[in-house]
Amino acid sequence: MRIKLSTTLMILGVILLPTNLTTDSSINKDISVHQTSLANEAILGEMDNSNLTPLKISGQEKLQLPNLSLPFNIESNWTSADFNTPGIIWEVGDSTIKFAIKDGKFISTNPQDTWFIYGWFGSIEAITKPYNIKYPQWDNRHNGIDFAGRVGLEITSASDGRIIFTGDKIGKTVEIDAGNNYSITYGHLLDISVKVGDIVQIGDLIGRLGNTGTTNPHLHFQVDKIEDGYKIAINPLTLINEDWSRVVIPDADANRFYEGSQDPHLQPNFIWQ
Repeated sequence: MRIKLSTTLMILGVILLPTNLTTDSSINKDISVHQTSLANEAILGEMDNSNLTPLKISGQEKLQLPNLSLPFNIESNWTSADFNTPGIIWEVGDSTIKFAIKDGKFISTNPQDTWFIYGWFGSIEAITKPYNIKYPQWDNRHNGIDFAGRVGLEITSASDGRIIFTGDKIGKTVEIDAGNNYSITYGHLLDISVKVGDIVQIGDLIGRLGNTGTTNPHLHFQVDKIEDGYKIAINPLTLINEDWSRVVIPDADANRFYEGSQDPHLQPNFIWQ
């Protein structure tokens, strides 16, 4: 894929897959190989911006934080692939799951597969690995949550609001004004079911999960607050009321942190523009 310098496409929130796969019963937690299939996307990810300053917020009242739902109308589920299918075996809670991979992509091997977490907000370990692109524009922090999943899975609005952008930005992208200067961004969609100006409510269909602008199929889910002329990346976990013990969260580099608390709820908001 040739990238034109004139394009306005920005590849954000891309968490790459390591490429050496395992089919045995051992647990591979740290796999460091170079992912060459996304070289062009890595170039777009290397944006040289000024140093960022962590944002310190005193209480939720200051930002009038919205209450969000998950961007799906279906629960998290991912079925372990069979012995003969290439993939990576990761711990998930007290058990293990073999995540099937083909051509650098997670693939669904069961019609019951839905979605799982593959990229928390904040200082995730994957950013420090040689196979992954870097995020200097965010001081090497991830500014959203990546939900890997089955291609074509319905993506629903996590908030009430008004559609303020549809088009190519983070692949096919929808942006929603959720009020009080908050915007919710949904990236890498397969297709888009809304248009600018539409009013949506929590649970309304806005598109389907895809891999536009990236290789690995996933939803990049991003919450930003505009305050005093700054764009503040907000940790979505602080806004979503969910029993995360029911969510498939593999013990992968993308779901561990290189600094700060290992509790993903405690990764701090930060100014990124």
